[in-house]
Amino acid sequence: MRKLKKYAAALMAGLIVAITGAVNTGAAEVAVFTDGVRYEGEVRLVNRNAYVSLREFACAVDNSVVSWDSRTHTAHVSTDSLSLSAEMGGEYLVANGRYLWCSEGIFTDNGVLYVPLRQAAEAFGFSSRWIGAENTTYLSRRTGSIVSAENYYNSDDVYWLSRIIHAEAQGEPFLGKLAVGTVIMNRMADDEFPDELYDVIFDNDNGVQFTPTVNGQIENTPGEESVIAAKLCLDGYRFSDSILYFLNPELASSLWVPQNCTFVASIGGHDFYA
Repeated sequence: MRKLKKYAAALMAGLIVAITGAVNTGAAEVAVFTDGVRYEGEVRLVNRNAYVSLREFACAVDNSVVSWDSRTHTAHVSTDSLSLSAEMGGEYLVANGRYLWCSEGIFTDNGVLYVPLRQAAEAFGFSSRWIGAENTTYLSRRTGSIVSAENYYNSDDVYWLSRIIHAEAQGEPFLGKLAVGTVIMNRMADDEFPDELYDVIFDNDNGVQFTPTVNGQIENTPGEESVIAAKLCLDGYRFSDSILYFLNPELASSLWVPQNCTFVASIGGHDFYA
């Protein structure tokens, strides 16, 4: 199980590199091919990330119907196998119920909505291959669009991850919720902790790891942000690949973590450590 998870993490890292690896400020034009055909749409570079017009990309790669909801400032894309939404100013795409993080956000320019190429390609069901010598990304269509949420997320994992995020970070910023979820996912991939999500959350081999598991707060119904944060983490988001611990320095009763671990970041009321 651990080997499978580590392989999956490496595979996801490879996918990120495949599309963003050559996106450099001032670099040569990035070419994109979809199933051997040159993509003629605009490719923008935003902090080393490739961005495309959602409407232009969707219509180029599939028989897509694209609409705009002016009330919610959200674009909707529909095909025979994909339902996708992207909110202006948002931080993620929702594709067949899956949540795909957009590190530089979703933005508009001159009335055009731009989304990251990597997430858009994943939503439409493309695998990718980066050829650095050519400064080119090759997208190859897999069977169908992105696997739906019902067939991808483990319902028990969503249940428990969203609850521990809510219990630990319900008053924290959204990024703080994502960081708490990241700690759980990083522990699953670390040899020092259990392999399964439930076992990580309820681990007490070296003492209780998460207080909400013993004071009952783990049973509280999570808010929408906590559920979304859980799904983003289950879909590969990581605030940091190294963080394994967090605490509120004003409430912590033990100083073992700050005395023995490496400080990484503070978000809201929590400090995160590797």
